[in-house]
Amino acid sequence: MYQHRSMLSRVSKRNRAGKHSKTKPGIYIKLTIQPVEEKAMIKNIKIENIYCVGRNFEGHAKELGNKVPTSPLIFQKSNSTINTKEKIEIPKNQTIEHELEIVVLIGKGGAPKTLKDATAFISGFSLGLDLTDRKLQTDLKAKGLPWFASKSFKGSAVVDTNFKPECPKEFYLKVNKKLRQKGNLKDMIFSFEQIVLHLAKIVDFKSGDIIFTGTPEGVGPLVSGDQVEMGFVSHAPKNLVVI
Repeated sequence: MYQHRSMLSRVSKRNRAGKHSKTKPGIYIKLTIQPVEEKAMIKNIKIENIYCVGRNFEGHAKELGNKVPTSPLIFQKSNSTINTKEKIEIPKNQTIEHELEIVVLIGKGGAPKTLKDATAFISGFSLGLDLTDRKLQTDLKAKGLPWFASKSFKGSAVVDTNFKPECPKEFYLKVNKKLRQKGNLKDMIFSFEQIVLHLAKIVDFKSGDIIFTGTPEGVGPLVSGDQVEMGFVSHAPKNLVVI
């Protein structure tokens, strides 16, 4: 498993210390943080930026007819798109596809200088869905325009709030009990540390940033009534319903 124990411990201690501090305006979600040697903690975390990585699995790049990138392909979602509920609301008259991804939580601000430094910025791992309006995305790409509108709509950043200090190697997505996507860390083109270091050359991180790290092959449409299950292999899944 991918391990980041010391950072989770530091995050938990800071959370306890700031328990009575005044809440600042912003987008907050309740995260369950599971330190290795401490009780799980529930803490309001202010979500700052949502960064995403495209085509980080060769199979996914090829299934959409895209070239495999030689460096991380970065885009963003608005932090107001985050959805931590058990319901996925699909916009009317749009074909929305699921993209299952490991979500990395950044636990401190600043910018790492080396891959070793990058490890210390990661404070937890969870799963999420990067919901995508594929038709709109294809149209925008054909016109040479940014993808933002196809990726950043209300509820398009689905996140399981149960973050783990260690990242299991395998993860999956089922729709109506049928396997749609299955991923393995070994198939990622760019590691978590490589992604963090690459982003740090562009921006300084804030504590509370999250990164969607790319989807394996098998993306497909979601429709109203679909029952969705996403999870790490051998761990309790997150169950969702599409409305």
